[in-house]
Amino acid sequence: MKILEKYIEMNKIRGIISAVVLVLFLTAWELLPKSFSSTYTHVEYVLVLVLCVLSGVKFKGLEKYQGAFCIILLLVSPAVCLFNTERVVKNSLWDMTFLMVTLNYAVYFLVFLVLYALTNRIRVAVSVGMTVFTIYSLANSFVLEFRGYGIRTSDVYAIQTAMNVSKGYELTFTYKRAYIILIALIVILIAMHCEYRAKGKGSRILAGVVTLCYMLVLYQVFWNDDFMTDNYVKPYQWEIAASAEYHGAFLDFCAGIPYLSVESPQGYSAAKAKEIEQTYMEKESDVLSVETDLNGKKPDVIVIMNESFSDLRRNGGFTTDQPYLECYESLQENAIRGYTSVPVFGGLTANSEFEFMTGFSNAFFPAGALAYQSYVKDSTPNLNDCMKEQGYYSIFMHPMSSSGWNRKNVYASFGFDEAYYLPDWQNKEYVRGAISDRGDYKDLIQRYEDAKEENEQVFLFNVTMQNHGGYMDAKYGSSVHITDMEGYYPQTEQYLTLMKESDQALKELIDYFSEAEDPVLICMFGDHQPSVEQEFYDELQSRSGYSEVEKQAGQYQTPFILYANYDIEEQYYENISLNYLQVLLMEAAGLPLTDYQSYLKGLYEEYPVVNVNGTMDKEGNWYEWTQAEELEAVEEYSIVQYWQLFGGGK
Repeated sequence: MKILEKYIEMNKIRGIISAVVLVLFLTAWELLPKSFSSTYTHVEYVLVLVLCVLSGVKFKGLEKYQGAFCIILLLVSPAVCLFNTERVVKNSLWDMTFLMVTLNYAVYFLVFLVLYALTNRIRVAVSVGMTVFTIYSLANSFVLEFRGYGIRTSDVYAIQTAMNVSKGYELTFTYKRAYIILIALIVILIAMHCEYRAKGKGSRILAGVVTLCYMLVLYQVFWNDDFMTDNYVKPYQWEIAASAEYHGAFLDFCAGIPYLSVESPQGYSAAKAKEIEQTYMEKESDVLSVETDLNGKKPDVIVIMNESFSDLRRNGGFTTDQPYLECYESLQENAIRGYTSVPVFGGLTANSEFEFMTGFSNAFFPAGALAYQSYVKDSTPNLNDCMKEQGYYSIFMHPMSSSGWNRKNVYASFGFDEAYYLPDWQNKEYVRGAISDRGDYKDLIQRYEDAKEENEQVFLFNVTMQNHGGYMDAKYGSSVHITDMEGYYPQTEQYLTLMKESDQALKELIDYFSEAEDPVLICMFGDHQPSVEQEFYDELQSRSGYSEVEKQAGQYQTPFILYANYDIEEQYYENISLNYLQVLLMEAAGLPLTDYQSYLKGLYEEYPVVNVNGTMDKEGNWYEWTQAEELEAVEEYSIVQYWQLFGGGK
């Protein structure tokens, strides 16, 4: 012991903390599930044990190396954060390019450098930096687990929404998550030995200047569009999850920051946009036209964006032991049905809302952008403007918090006369903790009937919640089962069971309004497909025979239906992107189109699908977005949309 005392200085508090960390690590190793066994992992195990012990002691005689030790720790800590963030989501640094690893390290290091410049204490900089990035790593892994992709740049605006919906998910605390917490604790304990700080004003000013110069260098890198494009640093629009895998999670997040603002398209001018719009308006296309027997009478219009309502067979065929879309598929008379290409998968519901309500495509926005957070203002053209001009009284309904996706402000900007959220709900019938579609529609009917007492025409837009993700509720039994697939997919079966309930609720809604005295038009569509087992999608697509482009496009399609209690021309659309759907709605309601809607009608004739995954022409040919954005009509669409959204065109 005397020999040890000669070289080691014991600190009781640090020793206790180190012992606690050691016990936690051993407990996590033994109790939490692990799906690996390799020499590399066991070397790691031994290394962590040694670090646990060493973090609680101080070696004597090393004071003269204090400065070098602290600087090395400041340099190493960002690398540890990078390693932890990628490891917890099973993304190997060895599979990333050297440039991506370097850029990742650079942005992690910036945070630590700024913390040091502000505090003048490496101990504090390392401790705070490790804490912040460990929380980020855990949050990113949880979001990836339940949504299918991790935290995006635009998610910084959606924290409240994440809190609202997170209760629907079962978050499992795994060994890897425990591991990165323990590694962070060890680094923080080691940082407690760092007593180095810059002395004098000159040293602190120098640290600040170095930090500022470093920030300017990174600014020039990330705001250099040529560099970002040529080196593939831009976040992907085609596949969000693959983007984070290729770039690294935090780099992918940071690389999206410069693109949250929308630049005017090349060749843009208000005069050019107006000329393009006028050219398409003069085409007098008969596509998207609907014959009705309204004879000038205006129907009440009810629109339902049904949460996660989809037909997973768009990804490939499979069978179940009972039907789950029986009502939807049986609606033929006075109905327009088909599939719509939506801009999102598994989440970011508001982007689908935006496309339907405005007729604008998210394809022309930066990857990961949320229009409801960034681009909507009082002057933003929207469907409610059209309805108000025709004398409609308007209602928005959503059985969730008004804070989600900035909806409270958005629908106030859109000019809705009434807006109702979860606290206002009268029929709180729940399924898995969310208002059921049946309960939702009961409130819808009540709000509609109340509005009809004082208003001749009513426009009601309802966003449901029943089918929201998190399909692992043990208390909710699945009644629909897959019968012809090799894998076992309990999440998918629970989801399909929810679809059956949605379909039954739709039948009750249709039955009610089919008996209404006044003409009523109901439009329902799904906002996106669900995030169920990826293995389900993989197996389904592997036997589909689809091309890679078709597989990707299939995951971004949902059913839609327009049902009227008056005579309308029955139609079927194999694929129409969501930005066009309001045009079809206006035609089925016998209402006049705006100039922009007339433009969209003409564009649809050439390109029935224009969305974030690419473009489909009238011959059924698909173009990935890098090809699509070179098409003349698509380039012109970007000009018209920019003018309508940002340039004051209406």
